[in-house]
Amino acid sequence: MGWLGLEINSGPFFDFCNNWGLITTNETMKRIIMILLIVITGADQLGAQHKETSSLLWEISGNSLSKPSYLFGTFHLMCATDFSIGKVLNEKLNSAEQFYGELDMSKPNWQNEMAMSLIMKDQTIEGLMGKQDFEKANKKFKEITGMDLNLLNNAKPFMSISLLTLNTLPCSDKIQPETMFINIVNQHKTPVFGLETITDQMNALDTQPIDSQINSLKKMIFNFDSVKIEMRKMIDVYQLKNIDSLYNYMKQNGADGQFEQELLINRNLNWIPVITKAINHKSSFFAVGAGHLGGETGLLNLLRKEGYHIKAINY
Repeated sequence: MGWLGLEINSGPFFDFCNNWGLITTNETMKRIIMILLIVITGADQLGAQHKETSSLLWEISGNSLSKPSYLFGTFHLMCATDFSIGKVLNEKLNSAEQFYGELDMSKPNWQNEMAMSLIMKDQTIEGLMGKQDFEKANKKFKEITGMDLNLLNNAKPFMSISLLTLNTLPCSDKIQPETMFINIVNQHKTPVFGLETITDQMNALDTQPIDSQINSLKKMIFNFDSVKIEMRKMIDVYQLKNIDSLYNYMKQNGADGQFEQELLINRNLNWIPVITKAINHKSSFFAVGAGHLGGETGLLNLLRKEGYHIKAINY
């Protein structure tokens, strides 16, 4: 987005939710990075396992569809050296008659709409954190990002967490796969849509109490070296291109409870009617956080339950 670095985070935004205040610092850092895979990636209750799990690209066919559609699991923020669009993935993108991301990033001024939804009307980070802790956090925040935390004082903590996330990667050439996909489909004037609205996504994020958001921000600031290490581990798991590995990693690192229900299960269930309507209308390409694919209430299994044939595609 151009505003405070949100363009990188918003494709769509990372999901930062769950009450981390009741777990250890090390567990907190793992959950923060695990959540990066999710929005904004999903984990669900362990269900039936399928042999075809070694891919992030899946073909949707059968159930009277005239043409196949495709579902791809992304990681929302990476170094350019960690991700590329090869021949097969490019062909599937170009074959689609319409493209869906989690949000419609082709919509004019969508960045401003999201930014405005992150403004706190009657609270500040300093007021919620306390003056002494805020001063310490601000000093460390500036060391990490080069920005004064006071500039984000009226924004929900998620804004500051997003900016910190941009600095977890050691590279200057950070990329967002969804943006790359949109650039490709735009060349063919392929229509771009979203599976949910900004309001939907912000409502999901707001299920985390504000005090828990503040606690998460403080822990991320003061344990930033651990965050960077966990970010690298998460990317390594993603690059295995195996949804079972992703699922197991997230379950081991705390994707459960209210977090799972609000940000993963509920959103997956809400997306299925949108997906099925789209694929029955035109051949479609969907790009969502990779964690939304696996598990009993993951998108792949939900589509199987709807009667569609799901096949892994090597790319």
